[in-house]
Amino acid sequence: MTSSKLKISIALLACTLVAGCSSNGSKMSQGETFINTPPSDTQIENSVREQVSWMLDAFTPIAGQALPNQTVLDAYQFRNFEPFWIKEKQLDRAIYKLVDMLEDASSHGLNPVHYHLETIKEYLSIASPSSQQLAELDVLTTMALSSFAHDLSNGRYEPQLIDPNWQLDAPNDDWKNLLFLGSPSDITTYLPTLVPRHPDYQVLQNWLTTYQETARKEGDIRVNTGPPLRLGDESPRVAQLRARLVQLGDIRFSSQKVKENYFDRDVQAALMRFQKRHHLEADGTAGVQTIQALNISLAQRAKQIAYNLERWRWLPSQLEDNRIWVDLTDYRAHIHLNEQSESMKVVIGKPDRKTNVFYGKLTYMVVNPTWRVPMRIARENLLPKLQDNANYLTENGYHVFSSWSIGAPQLDPLAVDWQAIQPDELRYRFEQAADDDNALGDYKFMLPNKFDIYLHDTPARHLFNETERAFSSGCIRLERAEEFANLLAAGNRRTEQRLAKARASQQTTEVPLHHSMAVYLVYFTVVPNTNGMPEFRHDIYERDDLMKEAMGYAPFTPKESI
Repeated sequence: MTSSKLKISIALLACTLVAGCSSNGSKMSQGETFINTPPSDTQIENSVREQVSWMLDAFTPIAGQALPNQTVLDAYQFRNFEPFWIKEKQLDRAIYKLVDMLEDASSHGLNPVHYHLETIKEYLSIASPSSQQLAELDVLTTMALSSFAHDLSNGRYEPQLIDPNWQLDAPNDDWKNLLFLGSPSDITTYLPTLVPRHPDYQVLQNWLTTYQETARKEGDIRVNTGPPLRLGDESPRVAQLRARLVQLGDIRFSSQKVKENYFDRDVQAALMRFQKRHHLEADGTAGVQTIQALNISLAQRAKQIAYNLERWRWLPSQLEDNRIWVDLTDYRAHIHLNEQSESMKVVIGKPDRKTNVFYGKLTYMVVNPTWRVPMRIARENLLPKLQDNANYLTENGYHVFSSWSIGAPQLDPLAVDWQAIQPDELRYRFEQAADDDNALGDYKFMLPNKFDIYLHDTPARHLFNETERAFSSGCIRLERAEEFANLLAAGNRRTEQRLAKARASQQTTEVPLHHSMAVYLVYFTVVPNTNGMPEFRHDIYERDDLMKEAMGYAPFTPKESI
């Protein structure tokens, strides 16, 4: 269903549900007893029983996410269709607290429209509701609660439907618990606990609110295009630059008098801070790229933050203390082990061979590994090199086998007519021996997964000098693989001995780990930096465009729509 048709159908349904509303527009006050012969508790419960199934069917999925309706039905059956929000002919005041929470959904990058907010308000404005209208209000509010709780806990969207390469999703059922709590106040107290607990989420949420409010109250301060601005310049454009840096938080507002049009060292330092957190060259000069970044609207920045809040909701609510965190957009691996943390540079997959986002368990390492070339790489990389140079395999320490089956005979590479083979016809298996030129270096760290992705050493050390390091065919190359191996073995004498013995043997040897280690390959385009400011990274795999398409709404500011 298209977005416009969805809006029409929802509007028609809302009109149908609230048909017959009182024309005086009086609002049911918090905790107020209904007037004009209010319906009895039994009448309300009977109406709830009648309305639940119909309304669950009537309110179809919105914006790509099926409503968790079965849980709503189960919850009403559990309570024998007693209403959630009405007791002794009164509305519980917690329903108004929930409405406030739904109105605040945009602070999480979620759209209040998805939670039937305006329709709920219409019901609350009815002066003398019938038993059917009260039942409809109760069911619709519980549906909104259920959907919002699910979305806060698990994310609203299915990541694999947005991006097939995104396979990191950790749904949980914690959100269902609140539908079985004893009272509405317990429910609204429990709801905020479903929000991801990681500090990065909290910081980003605060910045999302800041960008939303600033966009609404001030609008964007733009820096006019023109020649680069640098230290010592004086012009009206410098005043614009200064004002924009104040607006974005890179210059703290001060009552001290300054010469607004003059590019002083405070402006230069603030501009360098801005450049660093937007992954630009921090030269303190406002050139074309820097001005373009400065002029990206607050609304657009808010949307980018919202995409990353959703990505956080796809992660487990609780991360392991011991874990390997491969931050793809920062090209770094962070090792958290035994209450200590280490960090090192990594090389990740090229844009046309994206490294998948997923969760795995590191279970063993291979010392002095051979490299069995994946078929895609053999067809796309190795075959063209062989067609240019028939001695390529011998010169680079490769062996070729007749097939991928166990025990397949080794072949003489010079006896094969490589020129006659088309890429899709290639069936040979290629293996590179363990030596100084091996593409895997001296170590391979295995986390069994369907993508055949692992962490490994590399002889191509020069690539770690690059700022953006997307050069591999999908696997993760580690800057300090030997140090990484030592960290994994540390503290377990048997593993340390096995590792030392494998190194001395110079033979390909598997070394199992004493305990498996959680590995997260994650992708964020906005993160808090060490100063708590939002750091906007290059979207190297263009995954934000996919998020924009999925989250195609504008809950942030009326000044701009997606």
